[in-house]
Amino acid sequence: MPKSTDEILALIRTLLAIADGGSPHEPERELARTRAEKLMLRHSMDEAAVRMTSDRAREPVRADVPVTGSWVADRIDLRSAVYSAFGCRPLRVRRGSGTEFVAFGFASDMSMAAVLAASLEPQMLAEMYGHGGTASDKRAFAAGFAAIVAQRLRQFYAEVLTVAETEGTSSALVLAARDRDVDAAVTDAFPHVRRTTRRLSGRGWAAGAAAGARADIAVSERTVPSGGARSLGR
Repeated sequence: MPKSTDEILALIRTLLAIADGGSPHEPERELARTRAEKLMLRHSMDEAAVRMTSDRAREPVRADVPVTGSWVADRIDLRSAVYSAFGCRPLRVRRGSGTEFVAFGFASDMSMAAVLAASLEPQMLAEMYGHGGTASDKRAFAAGFAAIVAQRLRQFYAEVLTVAETEGTSSALVLAARDRDVDAAVTDAFPHVRRTTRRLSGRGWAAGAAAGARADIAVSERTVPSGGARSLGR
């Protein structure tokens, strides 16, 4: 039987307490954190299904984030990989002499993606600088890191969706409707999106992929940032 919201939140809090040191056994702590992560994502998906009759629930939000400094394209590629894994639509937009990362999606997905992107970017840069090599090697390293992180996140998301579908508490039809709404929001804002492919010539991809495989992709111990996203049409 489906649990109430209060019961789900109580279970998540218990699992996080175990993950934060409530058990002396590391495998048990890791298992508790993984279960908590899946419950949090699962809970968000279920609420979306329940509220699908509401016009507000069908309205995506948009985030515009200026990206400055070094390795702009590589950092945006990482953010794009993370946001895409959660069903959001990321874009790289030139504004005069600057570059912005723009994303569309539903609030729960955008919040989780924002938390992960903020955590993964410094992880990627630290690993990239530690690996060294030429500028081309570093770009290839960043691409490998982003590709494997996205793969891990897509697998995580798919596992949660499979469980939800099995228990009948979510629906692929609901998620498909959300995808259509997000795509429509992107088309309204940017009707002429041009897709480009970066060409990489460095030798750092394999090392970046290995770093992506060991990167921390948890969200349970981090705070979802406030602001930065706005409802469309408001």
